[in-house]
Amino acid sequence: MFGRGKREWESAAATIVLVHIKKVSSDGLTPTREWIADVRRADGSVMRARIDEPRWVTDFWPPDAGAQVKVLVESRTGEVRFDVKNDPSLSVKGQDRMKAEAFRNALGQNPTA
Repeated sequence: MFGRGKREWESAAATIVLVHIKKVSSDGLTPTREWIADVRRADGSVMRARIDEPRWVTDFWPPDAGAQVKVLVESRTGEVRFDVKNDPSLSVKGQDRMKAEAFRNALGQNPTA
């Protein structure tokens, strides 16, 4: 495709450092964000990267600063993107499931005095 060749993505983990709202839609309801993250690659190296908001993803839950998330790193260019397919914390449905499970767990605990 236009001389880029096949892109190879590797799994990595990231800690979100900062969230920035790049722009807001004309009606003021839809922000477009970008993130700064410290990315830990499989080889143990750490790099700081900018991550853009995923396109064409309707089930995306934007992470806050301090969140630990799964990302993909393009091995040749170092480009980083969210691993929305393999990280339930980046999914609206995944967030709903985690909150429901936390609620059930709290209900089953002994009361505090």
